[in-house]
Amino acid sequence: MEYKIYRENISSQFIQIKLILQCQRNERVELQLPSWRPGRYELANYSQRVRYVKVVDNGQVANITKATKDLWLFIPQQAGTYTIEYDYYASQMDAGGSWSDDEQLYLNFINFIFQVKGREEEAIKVQLDLPLNYQIATALPLTGAFVLEAKNFQHLVDSPLIASPTIKHHQYQIDHCTFHLWFQGNLYFDTEELKSYFIKFTEKQIAAFGDFPTNNYHFLFQLLNYKHYHGVEHQFSTVITWGPAQELGTTAAMDQLIGISSHELYHFWNVCRIRPKELLPYDFAKEAYIDSGVVAEGVTTYMGDLFLFKSGYLSLDAYLFKLEKLINREFEQFGWKNMSIADSSFDLWLDGYKPGIPNRKVNIYNRGALISLCLDLILLDYGSSLSQIMKMMWNIFGKKNKGYSLHDFKGLISQALNDQIVTEQFFQQYIYGKEDLLPLLKTQFKSLGIKLSEDKGNRLESDFGLKLDDEASVQSVHPESEAYKKIMIGDLVTGHEFSFNDKTELLHITLTRRGRIITFQLPNTGNIYYKKYSLRLDRPCEKLERWKL
Repeated sequence: MEYKIYRENISSQFIQIKLILQCQRNERVELQLPSWRPGRYELANYSQRVRYVKVVDNGQVANITKATKDLWLFIPQQAGTYTIEYDYYASQMDAGGSWSDDEQLYLNFINFIFQVKGREEEAIKVQLDLPLNYQIATALPLTGAFVLEAKNFQHLVDSPLIASPTIKHHQYQIDHCTFHLWFQGNLYFDTEELKSYFIKFTEKQIAAFGDFPTNNYHFLFQLLNYKHYHGVEHQFSTVITWGPAQELGTTAAMDQLIGISSHELYHFWNVCRIRPKELLPYDFAKEAYIDSGVVAEGVTTYMGDLFLFKSGYLSLDAYLFKLEKLINREFEQFGWKNMSIADSSFDLWLDGYKPGIPNRKVNIYNRGALISLCLDLILLDYGSSLSQIMKMMWNIFGKKNKGYSLHDFKGLISQALNDQIVTEQFFQQYIYGKEDLLPLLKTQFKSLGIKLSEDKGNRLESDFGLKLDDEASVQSVHPESEAYKKIMIGDLVTGHEFSFNDKTELLHITLTRRGRIITFQLPNTGNIYYKKYSLRLDRPCEKLERWKL
């Protein structure tokens, strides 16, 4: 089958698509548009961006019906060549979307390519109508001028593409594999220095897994002029959207870009190949519920940063600063009291990528990374490591294209610890359960010679349980504070002051609630509500050296 993609009016952001199919007489042709994409376990409903779908037979429009929100059906009256024509609105600039403008054509084929049911394994040719000065960045093989060839449907939809006259290309080599760095946007950094960082964390990750089964891998960067941060993993590539690009001359911004790049490369093994059984094979027409988000995203988040420490890109202080942010983020909310990480993973399809209602769930990336940290440090005491567990996951499941369960992961942990009871207790408390991670974190950091300290933050947060955003709007209220009984999320604080009354400190606060002006007095109960957590090296430790290796 063949796709032709072109643009009649670039400024409209609609792209025109023609799918050319050879059909048999009375064949039932089912055209399923994906409802979601790998790496984002929520329904995206891409069909809402499709303007129309029609079938043309020898210049005549044939009958086509819509069976579901994203499934079309037609039955050819005679054998021959049929063309399915439709428009797609390419106006989503993030690592999982598609974008068309006067500077580039950026395509995530998962957004708009039909799965022709029963014919998923057929090779697919893609012809792009582009200006001659455009260059294409993609993991797909090019067989001609703007002509690409995918082995099958899955290969195509897992291979994003950027076409532009201004895209910049750099590369580095590790063993048999060429790593391509494609940059769309302005560069505000030294690319040779950047490559030196990439080489180090890439080498460390490959050494940890033992092999890297491809000859080419592509990092596709969209460097934007506005604030943005997103990455999506693919079999042989990743797309990373980051901005504002002009900040990449600073260490803090470069740390973020290097961090997300290391994270997405780790996904080459974990998720792209070491995949939960519910996602093997992918069925993009419906939800695929998993309880193993702690492995898929938690382990990846932890390992992505850990390899920056192991490779020498991050100093110990810089790495501890990253861990501090994870810890503070974990204890700024209380979803862990109400939902386990396993259940939060299952509920990704409900609201996993939105803030949701207060304190309902946990962030599987953040809490998952802290759980992975604790597992790693426990395993180190038994002569193993989480990296060794993931290498076993790679050899047992990833290489054999076999899906795993959370029970399988637990079994490998139990084997490494040689203690089923300890393993079961850990999983019941922290993965299937809702145990407070703070005592465990303190114990494990102490084993590294690192002290986890708790301190007071600003007075509104620590003494009165109120967290405000930059516009002084109430972002969260501690559920155990007096403020929780009177103040609502979204209230705008317009003024506050402190006073003493009979040895009790009072907070006088004025706020606006949906146009109403309200004044409250809140007592200082002496409790510390929102705390600030910090890490510092307390003493030299042999285990810390083993952790870094």
